[in-house]
Amino acid sequence: MKTFLLVFDDGNGAEIDLRSYVDSLDSGAEMYALDGHVCFLKSNLSVSDLSGRLSRFIGSSLFFIVDVTSSEYEGRMLGVFWDFLKSRALESAAE
Repeated sequence: MKTFLLVFDDGNGAEIDLRSYVDSLDSGAEMYALDGHVCFLKSNLSVSDLSGRLSRFIGSSLFFIVDVTSSEYEGRMLGVFWDFLKSRALESAAE
């Protein structure tokens, strides 16, 4: 699974059905929402595929998706945030 950063502008007042969007992706896809405009997404799909599928749900809103799988990261956040970002493959290898 790759990890993506999704940033979008929902300023047009329309509700974006992010749950349905995630459900339309590959098996095992997950989303962690930081606020109403920023999410982390896990999926095996490409940025292009994710973008194309999101266009059906987001309408005319602007959005940005980037693969951050290989980026280093650190900081001070809630534990559930780090749990979402941890690679399950690395956890399995450590067992």
